[in-house]
Amino acid sequence: MAASVAAGLNGDSGLSLAAATLVVACLLLVPGWVIGRAARLGALPSLAVAPAIGSALIGVAEILTRALALTWRPWGWVVIAALSVGSTLLMHLLAGPAAGPECQRTPWSRAEQMILAGGLTVAVVVPAGVILSSLPGPDYPAQAFDATFHLNAVAAIREGGNASMLGGLSSLYSGRAIYYPTVWHGAVALAPGGPVSASTAGILALTAVIWPLSLLGLLVRVTGLDSASGSVGDGADRRQQVCSVAAVLALSAGLVGFPLLLMTSLAVWPYALSVLGLPGALVLYDQLREGAVSRRLHLTWVLLMLAVAGGVVAAHGTGLFNLAILTLPFLADVVASLWRRSAGRRGGQALLVAGAAGTLLALATGAWLMRGSLASVLGYERPAGGVAGAVATLGQALIDLPMYGSVPGATVPIGVVFGLLTLGSAWWARSRRDQRPWLVMWLLALALLVLTGGPQWVGRQLGSPWYLQKARILPLAILPSLILVAQGGAGQPGQRLWAVLRRTASRLGEVRPGRTAAAMMVALVLLPVAARVPVERALVASVYDPQRIQYGTLLTEDAITLIQRSRSRLPDDAVVLGAPSRGAAHLWSLGGVHVVYPMRAAAAPGTPEASLASAWPALGQKDSQTCALLNQLGVRYFYSSSDATASGSVTGAAPLRWDASLTQVPTEGLELIDSEGSTSLWRITACG
Repeated sequence: MAASVAAGLNGDSGLSLAAATLVVACLLLVPGWVIGRAARLGALPSLAVAPAIGSALIGVAEILTRALALTWRPWGWVVIAALSVGSTLLMHLLAGPAAGPECQRTPWSRAEQMILAGGLTVAVVVPAGVILSSLPGPDYPAQAFDATFHLNAVAAIREGGNASMLGGLSSLYSGRAIYYPTVWHGAVALAPGGPVSASTAGILALTAVIWPLSLLGLLVRVTGLDSASGSVGDGADRRQQVCSVAAVLALSAGLVGFPLLLMTSLAVWPYALSVLGLPGALVLYDQLREGAVSRRLHLTWVLLMLAVAGGVVAAHGTGLFNLAILTLPFLADVVASLWRRSAGRRGGQALLVAGAAGTLLALATGAWLMRGSLASVLGYERPAGGVAGAVATLGQALIDLPMYGSVPGATVPIGVVFGLLTLGSAWWARSRRDQRPWLVMWLLALALLVLTGGPQWVGRQLGSPWYLQKARILPLAILPSLILVAQGGAGQPGQRLWAVLRRTASRLGEVRPGRTAAAMMVALVLLPVAARVPVERALVASVYDPQRIQYGTLLTEDAITLIQRSRSRLPDDAVVLGAPSRGAAHLWSLGGVHVVYPMRAAAAPGTPEASLASAWPALGQKDSQTCALLNQLGVRYFYSSSDATASGSVTGAAPLRWDASLTQVPTEGLELIDSEGSTSLWRITACG
């Protein structure tokens, strides 16, 4: 790679990336963690609820900042801080003084802290190392369909100062104010560095910091380590629970379905942030199921649950459907419990049936009122996979194979270790009522995946809220599978596995079978993680390595070099025309220069931008409308890239869409300003 591109992560660039990563992580973790603690949650479970609450605070702050006619930078910090302080005080007042189980939690021993720290270190270091070792540099943009939009959305927020989800990205939609979830973009916009480097820091923060900490909080809660009882039954001692949590944390570093796939190949960063809020919802579901020591605390947790749900949906609208899937098992558990309790009361069950009927009627009424929107969502189309696709999807889900594109090395079934652990834990959980909701949740997610990946029929449309994309649904199966494995490791299956390892060590003639068994357990966890590193690096390369971009290269090294110096070649008010499929859209996020088309999707019909795309080839011709459209949009410059092979990359240049005409370079009416390799910047002289 050219030195200008592969500058590496050293010196000032490395420090700025680290600083931006820390800012994004703290922004999404610290306020939510403090609020969780004020609501009398444990210190570690509060880490799980923190991302969703942080997202909720950012979403509300974005709307308030716009309503107060303030710019997002720097006033977003002030509004977020004010909302955080107010929410913390509210939760503290509602929850009341700490009492009961809060005061009875078993303190962590030094050995337990070291074991957890070991698992957490693996969960942090492996994804961070994979990303940093595969990244050409902090200012190198991810090259994927959605990434183009998200990078320019950050640039638009920084420039316009409006981060509201209610029209804050109008400059990307020909000036139309539309709804779009902007929590991700707002958080990244507050981080130091340019839009590209700040987005890279956001990817690093979510993948290698927030996700491991959130998962830690969830696992501590569901294994009983945060409970006053301190046990999940079957004679499981605390040390076994701690080892189970640490092992699953380390194993999570070898999973590609979440968050790495969503943050790299798919580049659906706002959706990944929404999914990252789900562990908080699961923690609160489990907390509410166990019960609070007072009605006051119960009310506090219900309000906190609403805030978490709001954060999940604010980060991405599909979060509403994710919450629905994850809520069903707990809702069924609550209804069954109420049914049993009402059996001995006169008219109790009739009242419950009436309440259920009223709820269904309300849902049906809402669905009818929103029938147009629901029809639009459920009418989404994507090629079906057939019966073979359904079987393949089930296999992919069980052993965590990437469900998007073709990834080198992904067919090696390293994930079979995790798959076997999940199946064994699920079999054990089937007879345990307290773990049944997690099992049902996992089965529901698997069923949805199989429906989506299978043959086309009406039931397949249930996957429409996820755009019939299996990779978006897979995290819903990964979360409960991690819980099942952690609970299995903390219970009888974990005891049996440990006994097998000790017997094996004894048969090998080891003097200290306990230590040998521990070493074998560590190897059982770490070897699959290490074996997955090549696949994880391939996923990162699929959007960052210009020679291996999965769905076609948008920017070659020459294009990046030209765009990075374009700011010094063009006036401040320059607007550049070019094909997004050839990298022109990146002039805004990478070079700070305005473009006509800031995303790869086509402009809305009836807009000047839509007309210009087809009129461009007629530049300079008599009776052409090209100059009138260029003048209307203030366009004086043109970007071109003529290398369809993308400097010999594996997949070549990205496929042209509606923008094929924008790759044509008129023979007259243009004046060359700058060029690098096959990319060029032109001044449009045909329009005077």
